[in-house]
This record gives sequence, structure tokens and C-alpha cells, in this order.
Amino acid sequence: MINNTKTLIEFYITYYIGKANICVDMTCGNGNDSKFILENLSPKKLYAFDIQEKARESTFYTLKDLNLSNFTFILDNHKHVKKYIEDKVDFAIYNLGYLPSGDKNITTLAKDVLSSLNELMTMLNKNAKIIVTFYPGHDSGKLEADIILDFFESLPQKDYVITKFDFINQKNNPPFVVMLECRN
Repeated sequence: MINNTKTLIEFYITYYIGKANICVDMTCGNGNDSKFILENLSPKKLYAFDIQEKARESTFYTLKDLNLSNFTFILDNHKHVKKYIEDKVDFAIYNLGYLPSGDKNITTLAKDVLSSLNELMTMLNKNAKIIVTFYPGHDSGKLEADIILDFFESLPQKDYVITKFDFINQKNNPPFVVMLECRN
């Protein structure tokens, strides 16, 4: 059953992404998305960004049983994506907000996400996909969602297919997912 953003994203990755040689987890957190990508897409390379040392430690703990020869963790802001990745990207994922079980005052920022999206979108292969999960249930998450949705709505339809999935009968501003596919 697809009853939350996690199951929706896992379904999307499993059945829709297909082949993805170069993947980027733009907000690695505890490494759960990275683990799912490594286990289900088997990319040639997965890059993962986070700004917190705690996230790096949690990620390597989450991935401890996997072969990490195709995995690189980058302890830096995702807005510097071009500094670290020269490859064309097939798939990227953002899970915005704060580190689960971490400091809720350290959150992703709309300006950094927009900066990274602008960089990332110049690095995409044809038919590349980006998934972004938003958490509008807290003030900074709501503001971030509004700003980034405005950006997505401004993108040309001839170049991108953008869909939004939300759970309209859930209470308290539930998380929602936006998926972007590059047409060219």
C-alpha cells in the first residue's frame, strides 16, 4: 500500500527509474534513501551529500553491510554539487527538512535547494529524474515548499514533466512529493 511518502518514493524508484548509472542523494540524512538506491538501482556511482557529521556517521552505520565501492559521501552543502561531480546525472533525490533524530534547528534552506537544483539541472542526462520530498508541517518547511514549488511551476513544459503527489485526506500538513523528469 502506498500510504506515505516513503512507500511512494520506493515504488517510484523500483518501478519507474529503471537504469540509473549516476545517482545523487542530495540530502543523505541517515542514509535510508542511499541504501534503497544502492540495493535497488545498483548504480555505477552514488554520491551523497549532507552538512552534518552526525548524518555521515548514521549513513555509514546504515550502509555497513553493503559494498560501498560505488558510494561517495560528501560532507558539504548540496549547493556545491558541481564542485564534486563531473558526471551527467540520471537520478537525484532530496528529502528536505531536518535530520531525523537530529537538531530540528538545522534544516535545509530554500535558497540552497534552489541553488543546487539550478546546478543539478545543467548536469542531467535526457530522461533523468529528480524526486523532492517536502515537509510543510513546520514553518521553515512550509516556506521552503512555497518557494521551491514556485520555481518548479516556472520551468518550461517543453523541457520538464513535473508531477506532485500528496495525501489530501491526511491531517497536519502532511509531507508531499514532487517528481521532475528531464525531456531533453
